[in-house]
Amino acid sequence: MKKRDDLATEVLKSRYLMKDINGNIIETPELMYLRAAKFIAAVDKKYGASEFEAEKLTLQFYKLMEEGIFLPNSTTLMNAGREDAMLSACFVIPVKDCIADIFEAVRVTALVQKGGGGTGFTFDNLRPTGDIVASSGGTTSGPISFWKVIAETTNAIQQGAHRRGANMAMMSIEHPDIMKFICAKQQKDAFNNFNISVKVTNGFMDSLRDTPGKAHVVINPRNKKHYVIPKSIALNSYTIRDLRNPDGNTADCFTVQDVWDLIVNNAHATGEPGICFIDRINQDNPTPALGRLDTTNPCGEQPLLDYESCNLGSINVSKFVLSDGSDLDWKKLAEVINLAVRFLDNVIDASSYWPVEKIKEMTLGNRKIGLGVMGFADALILLGIIYGNIESIEFARKLSAFLKEHAHNTSQQLAEERGVFPNWKSSIWDSKYNRPMRNASCTTIAPTGSISIIAKCSSGIEPVFSFAYTRRVLDGEEFIQVHPLLERLGKEHGWFDEKAKIMLLEGSKIFDIPGIPDDLLDTMITAHEVAPDDHIKIQAAFQENIDNAVSKTINLTEETDITEVDKIFRYAYQMGCKGITVFRDRSRDGQIISAVNKQPDVPLEMHLPRARPRIIKGTTIKAKTGCGSLFCTLNKDAKGLFEIFINLGRAGGCPSQSEATARILSIALRSGIKPQILIEQLKGIRCLSTMARKSTNPEIDVLSCPDAIARALEETLGDGFVSAAEIFIRVCPECNSLLRKEAGCNVCDNCGFSKCG
Repeated sequence: MKKRDDLATEVLKSRYLMKDINGNIIETPELMYLRAAKFIAAVDKKYGASEFEAEKLTLQFYKLMEEGIFLPNSTTLMNAGREDAMLSACFVIPVKDCIADIFEAVRVTALVQKGGGGTGFTFDNLRPTGDIVASSGGTTSGPISFWKVIAETTNAIQQGAHRRGANMAMMSIEHPDIMKFICAKQQKDAFNNFNISVKVTNGFMDSLRDTPGKAHVVINPRNKKHYVIPKSIALNSYTIRDLRNPDGNTADCFTVQDVWDLIVNNAHATGEPGICFIDRINQDNPTPALGRLDTTNPCGEQPLLDYESCNLGSINVSKFVLSDGSDLDWKKLAEVINLAVRFLDNVIDASSYWPVEKIKEMTLGNRKIGLGVMGFADALILLGIIYGNIESIEFARKLSAFLKEHAHNTSQQLAEERGVFPNWKSSIWDSKYNRPMRNASCTTIAPTGSISIIAKCSSGIEPVFSFAYTRRVLDGEEFIQVHPLLERLGKEHGWFDEKAKIMLLEGSKIFDIPGIPDDLLDTMITAHEVAPDDHIKIQAAFQENIDNAVSKTINLTEETDITEVDKIFRYAYQMGCKGITVFRDRSRDGQIISAVNKQPDVPLEMHLPRARPRIIKGTTIKAKTGCGSLFCTLNKDAKGLFEIFINLGRAGGCPSQSEATARILSIALRSGIKPQILIEQLKGIRCLSTMARKSTNPEIDVLSCPDAIARALEETLGDGFVSAAEIFIRVCPECNSLLRKEAGCNVCDNCGFSKCG
């Protein structure tokens, strides 16, 4: 059998190692580490270090990276030592409420993503759809439309051969367009380069607990006017003019519970939105005098001010487990934390490319870094601890406290050597702690998608997703990829060999391999075997001691119901998390795989119309046409749109024609024809009667009765409750294998592709 590169080597070759103009690799992994180490260590000479001291530090940095003990974020590994090197990983770009500022955000986004950075946005400042624009006398198309412009910018930017654009979009629960935002990623390929999160306030969570039936109040950011949202609106097309004064009748308006349910339902169906507990994030804002933290980087672990950037790095804690598995080598870990903080602080000075001057000013002013850990699950296995049990939670708390203590001590030491960060006087480190610090914040738990593959360890603080899986390469050959720790232990103790690989390739489970010790099997817990509450307890234990935030995904089985997602979100808030994301198997974007794709010989009866339940619920939508008022009643069953009834409100038109149209549409829906196909056939049809009356009757905003029916179908599809009729399978853009969700990233186990969003 042909020898294959391991996954780590393939990832390095495809994304990290330098190439010539013809795409040929011109450096080895060792030379890459040396390139980065030398470039970052040279910063010490700026602060008085000798050439010999800089060379010594180069060797220390090189050893950390080459041995997989510590790795910086991908942008630093890729760009350090190259011309015009942008080394920061995470950026927040403000989107302000004027056309010039909106397109300035587009420009800055392009420059950041050209350099390999990820970007976070909040759309709270933009006035809602339909609001007045004084300069033109018209109305605005709203935040979602401008969000689309930024999304298309990301699509257009090719980040070399290294990284695809990744983004975070957030919106306050109090914005008038929040219902549209919650439902924004229901459609296939909608905003597929964005993660999205709803910013939920403490006040909202209090109302959810105490008065869930109260009407939810939203606020126009332009004039601070308050509104409530009637349930009669179409969630994908309403405007500010459809909303009501909260002092009037609110009986038929969306309640706090309704809005929460919409979030939960969409998270269950698509994995998004996540929730960001924004007040909790601002409680830990180290520089409140400079502004509020309004959004985060793409994976949610790094809250940043407008135009701020941050550098991340992670320590592989599994490298510190003593040989007898009794504990960590805490002394050695403290030494590495010291070196890692120095490395990340140097990265800020080493960056030679800043997309715009304001980013340079904010980054150098606050000098935020985000040191975290990876290999946490591997460390638990080596320690004989089961992921999610009480002992693992206490270990998480102890480890994060140790990381915080020593990272802060090193930052203070650097402040004494090099000076405090320039905005220190505007920070809590002066006013609250009276402690000199080099960095406004020091610790973050990042997802470490690609760098954990390179380090050959488990990702971030996540449990192992799978201990063995099949990889397929371009020539069609299949081979088994085994989790690196398990393979190493198996080879060391003689129970993992070629025979074991063949067993796995033939369908055996990892647990079937003879010779695996029972105590090891007990700790081999995968992500889906960890109870959701235990996932959250681990996240919360880390969050207690982390300056910034924690990126973590609660992986759920396909069978998980909506009530479980509701409980998870509430429990995350209760436990002190700053954000929460769930991902249910087979619930997200990419390629739609139909039953016909998987089973080409489906019997004909599979295409017969679905039987009608005795009770079925729906929505009636009214439209003005040339034939009078047209009422479309659209009913749904568990699989989606089921039937449509069409009635004309007064004499006119042809009732038999309307009934025939409704019957044909209903039989099509019940037979599995996608509503979008029907909409395409009906939308835009013009009727002379309607067009003639349209010029004199402003209430008529359709082109014909068929056009009105198409619009009713569109509105119903956008009502916020996602059908389970189509299962979205995430497909890797590089090798066409299935992706999995891990800590905010889409990860391919087959080729190592990793992308936030």
